[in-house]
Amino acid sequence: MSRPPYPLEALRKLRDERAEAQALSLAAQIARSNEAEAKLRERERARKEHDTRSGETLRAERERLAEGGAKGADLLRLTEFEAAARAQAAVLEQSEAGARQRLGEERAQEQKLRENLARLEAEAKLVRHHEASFHERHAELQQKAEEEAALEQWSARRH
Repeated sequence: MSRPPYPLEALRKLRDERAEAQALSLAAQIARSNEAEAKLRERERARKEHDTRSGETLRAERERLAEGGAKGADLLRLTEFEAAARAQAAVLEQSEAGARQRLGEERAQEQKLRENLARLEAEAKLVRHHEASFHERHAELQQKAEEEAALEQWSARRH
């Protein structure tokens, strides 16, 4: 007796395909999240480097001016430099905040995809288990039928 086809095979294949497609989507999303995190780290580094360079330059200029001999043009140049440094720092902070927000959005999407993948994998697993139990039941019924047939043959020979 041959093994009967599983009546829900199309469903099992569909569930497996959906779970696999979701896993691929999740992998792509993880790559986007990692890219967003790298961008954020880059922007944080740029802001910190700017803060360090600006701070060092301002300290050096203030020390030079404090030593005396400062001219009005020197004071004006220092004031303009400070204003430009603050403006650049604000741009860098805004860029970092945007990168941080994008990372948060990418991670939220990643979490959503992870949850969906877990659900799809659970559904696919459930159908695979159902298929396995279907085949086990069929094998048990087939074995029982063979045993009954053998018993009938044995009983028929004895009479």
